[in-house]
Amino acid sequence: MERSGDIMTDIAQKIDDCWNHIGVWGRETPRCPMLEQVVHCANCRVYSAAGRQLLDREVSPEYLREGAAQLAREKSRPQSRNTASVVIFRLGEEWFGLPTSLFQEVVGFRKMHRVPHHGNNVLRGLVNIRGELQLCVSLGRLLGIPRGKIHGNDAVNGIYERMIVIARGDARCVFPVSEVRGVRRYAPQDLLSAPATAAHNAGDYLYGMLHVTDKGQERHIGCLNEDVLLAALDRSIS
Repeated sequence: MERSGDIMTDIAQKIDDCWNHIGVWGRETPRCPMLEQVVHCANCRVYSAAGRQLLDREVSPEYLREGAAQLAREKSRPQSRNTASVVIFRLGEEWFGLPTSLFQEVVGFRKMHRVPHHGNNVLRGLVNIRGELQLCVSLGRLLGIPRGKIHGNDAVNGIYERMIVIARGDARCVFPVSEVRGVRRYAPQDLLSAPATAAHNAGDYLYGMLHVTDKGQERHIGCLNEDVLLAALDRSIS
């Protein structure tokens, strides 16, 4: 069977590749006199004609079959370890993560406007996000997490006292957090079982724990179940 490499060799033998001998890529002397006019072989009509000859050549049935077999061969793709991701944030002294698919943006702390005649302690009020009023809830109160303290000069680092905007479908809500640490990717085998003795009420909302090292500090991140959490928020504000 005639291989594609043999076809290319046969065509190359029919082409006078002067650019490899007396042209800019060649070492023979004297050099091609056409270089005084065209400067470079790429600008020469002989070089262009040789390129057209290669592109216009007839493709053999063997070459087509070989190309089809190459395309039909199943590609082996390495399994990626990073199959999911969460945004890590802090409520009080506890660290949590929610799936990144829920997050729309992280904004600076906004003034909250109370909703009249609404005594629910989870619904904190309304906040203005890009000109639209959104419901602001307290995730800390829902999970029973007390408000944490800011120590030293941490308040000027730009990562404390933020508000997170989440959305699923047409439903959107905002909740304040003490700190945002960004996105963490993980594989299912990295997920640890949530302890039965999880702090406060958070254990009812966790589907697992992640052990991460951030700037030399080890942290246990409680991964919140979005379905359970959103259902609880919906009941709390309705």
